[in-house]
Amino acid sequence: MTDPQAEIQLLRRQMQSLMDEARLNEKKWRRFEQFEKQLIATRSLPELIRVILEDYKTACETDAVTLVLCDPEREIRRILERSQQGSAEVPGLVLMEKLDAHHTKPAPYLGPFDAEMERAIFDPWPTGCQSMILLPLMRQDELIGSLNMASSTAERFTADSSTDFIERLANIFSICLENSLNHERLKLVGLTDPLTGIYNRRYLETRCQEEAAHVRRYRSPLSCMFLDIDKFKRINDSFGHNIGDKILCSVTAQIKSQLRSNDVLARYGGEEFVVLLPQTGIRGACDIAERIRRTVAEQAFQIGREDELKVTISIGVAQAPVDADGDERTVAHQLLAAADEALYLAKESGRNKVVSDHNRPASLVAKRSLISFLGFNSA
Repeated sequence: MTDPQAEIQLLRRQMQSLMDEARLNEKKWRRFEQFEKQLIATRSLPELIRVILEDYKTACETDAVTLVLCDPEREIRRILERSQQGSAEVPGLVLMEKLDAHHTKPAPYLGPFDAEMERAIFDPWPTGCQSMILLPLMRQDELIGSLNMASSTAERFTADSSTDFIERLANIFSICLENSLNHERLKLVGLTDPLTGIYNRRYLETRCQEEAAHVRRYRSPLSCMFLDIDKFKRINDSFGHNIGDKILCSVTAQIKSQLRSNDVLARYGGEEFVVLLPQTGIRGACDIAERIRRTVAEQAFQIGREDELKVTISIGVAQAPVDADGDERTVAHQLLAAADEALYLAKESGRNKVVSDHNRPASLVAKRSLISFLGFNSA
C-alpha cells in the first residue's frame, strides 16, 4: 500500500525542483536580456568584439570564448588597427580570409571537447576543458563566423542542452556586427580622401594629437614627414587634371609601399601629404623618407601610349621632443609646423630632397630667419 505522506513529500520535492529550475531560468533570461541590450547599444566594432569576448564569457559562465570572423577583404583588421595604433591583435579573436563552405547552414555543436574537430578553433587554446559549444554566426544565409565556447565541466555543454538563449544572442550579435561595420564605414567616409583613399586632414589632426599625448605620457618617439610633389601645378597645367589625379594616386601607392602597418598616411591638401611615424626617432624617419623619395624618383609614370613622366617629391622630417611643453594639441601643432618648415627648406634647396634638423642647409635657415625677423611672408 502506498504511503500518502511519502507521495506528498515526493510531489513537494518535485514541485520545489521545478520552482528552482524556473527561478534559475528566469535569472538566466534576465542576464541574457541585459546582455542583449548591451549588444544593441554598442556602436563601435572594437567595443562590440570586447563585449562578446569579455562580458559574454561572464554571462555564459564559461571558461573560454573565441570569436571567429570571416574577413576576406581585411576590413575588420584595418578597423582594429586604426583603433589600436596599428595592432589588430585581440585575445580571443580569430580573423580568417575564408571559412569552410557549407551548402546548408551548419548546425551548432554541443558536446564533449574535441580538439580534432575542424570547427574547434580557439585562441588561446583552452586547457582542461571537458565540453564545448560551436555556434555558427549567420547573416542573410551566409556564414560569417563562429562563436566558440569551452568549459571545464563536462555537463556544461551537452547534446541535449537548450540553445534557445545562446542562438538568439548569436543572431543578435550577427546583426550588431553588420550594423557596426556599416557605422565604421560611414565614419571612415568623413575621414578619408575620396581620390586617393587615404586619410584626410581632419583625421590626421585628430590622430596627431592622440600620438602627441602618447609622447607626453610615455616619452616614446614620434616623427612626422611633410611631403610635396615637386612642380605639381606645372603637371596639371601641361597634362590636365585627369593626369594630375592619376599622379596623385600613383604617388600615394609609392609612399604606402614604404610604410609600416602602424604608420599613418594622410593627404593634407592638394599635392601635400603627411606621414606620422609612431615609435620612430628622427634618424629612422629620415631613412624611411629617403626610401620614399628614391622610390618616387625612380618611378616612370605612363601618361600616354608612348609618353612617360618623371616625378620627384620633397620631404621635410621632424621629431616631437619627448619633453615638450604644452598639451597634446600644442605638441601636435609644433610637430606639424616643424616638418612643414623642413619641407620648405627642401624645396628651397633644389627639390627632390629630404631635409630634417640633422641636415638643414645653413644658408637657407639664415635666410628664413632674416625674412621672419623683417616681417615678410616667404614665397
